[in-house]
Amino acid sequence: MSYQERQNIVNIFSGLLITTIYAIIVYQRHIQGRFDLTTDFDKWGVIFLIFIGVSIVARIIIQIIFHIINAIATREEKTPVEDERDNLIKLKATRNSYYAFTSGFVLAVMGLAVGMPVYGVFIAFVGFGLIAEIIDNGSQIYYYRKGV
Repeated sequence: MSYQERQNIVNIFSGLLITTIYAIIVYQRHIQGRFDLTTDFDKWGVIFLIFIGVSIVARIIIQIIFHIINAIATREEKTPVEDERDNLIKLKATRNSYYAFTSGFVLAVMGLAVGMPVYGVFIAFVGFGLIAEIIDNGSQIYYYRKGV
């Protein structure tokens, strides 16, 4: 398995882990009555901003740990240099993830148009964002193995 494939697998699991843990924490606070996510839309903005900050910090820490473990396991001191093939793979994977997120966005707005609660739209945005990230990393793994 190549370095890029390992890194994409770590990205998939870290995205799932961070989003799941954060969702559980937010849901527990909602159940405890600290805030009402069904009507208090100001809290959704705060929750999204905190989630972005927590996600960035957690991903940085996870990437540092990944690089340390990868260097120990493979005895490689340098990360592989990205070439045009890597850039093409990332470009195609980004295209796929944009298609997925845009489709999810349109579905969420259509749901809003037919009566879906607003908090459901926020949850759909997080869900489709996670799905788009998984599609991005999964596409990269696919394209590396396919040999684009």
